Amino acid sequence: MTIQLHGLPGTRSTRAAWLLEELGVPYELKMVQFAKGEHKAPAHLALQPHGLVPAIDLGDGPMIESAAMCLALADQHAGKGLAPAPSSPARARYYEAIVYAVSTLDETIIPIYFHRKVLPEAQRDPKVVDAKLPTWKIAAELLTKRLGDRKFLVGDSFSAADIVVGYDLILGLEVGLLEEYPKLKAYTLSLLGRPAIKKVFPG
Repeated sequence: MTIQLHGLPGTRSTRAAWLLEELGVPYELKMVQFAKGEHKAPAHLALQPHGLVPAIDLGDGPMIESAAMCLALADQHAGKGLAPAPSSPARARYYEAIVYAVSTLDETIIPIYFHRKVLPEAQRDPKVVDAKLPTWKIAAELLTKRLGDRKFLVGDSFSAADIVVGYDLILGLEVGLLEEYPKLKAYTLSLLGRPAIKKVFPG
């Protein structure tokens, strides 16, 4: 059965779509048009009670968290090498990176992205951006340290951690957050060069 991913390009559903592309797993993107109110339709709310995206069913009912989707998919397809082995010392850093993305990076970068790019000019609030920038500075320095001289965040190979964190960094790149962090910028540009992300990320 083909996996159905309910979402919209550019939203956090991009994480799951990107991972599915990297895995080569067949899936169908079921577009949820917010402008048409489809996110509040009963059929969508049955999958995603908050009326948001993404939503996916990997065989045990709907899931609604993008990072959880990536963790589950990487483990379901362990032979593809997108997650360190459970016994590997890198597994702890892998968990850390993914949880850090959704607990800290999402809450920092996405509001900046909205108030610098997405919202109409009249609705943008520089105070929101200013309030988030100190946390971003700490995060950027931490990620730079975690990356070190490696090509990827965890160990020596590309993993789901690069996808979950990379999503945030791509948004940050679009609104100028990486200009003072050349190592993060180079890393993010390398992620954008992957064929899988080119299939799912707008622009």
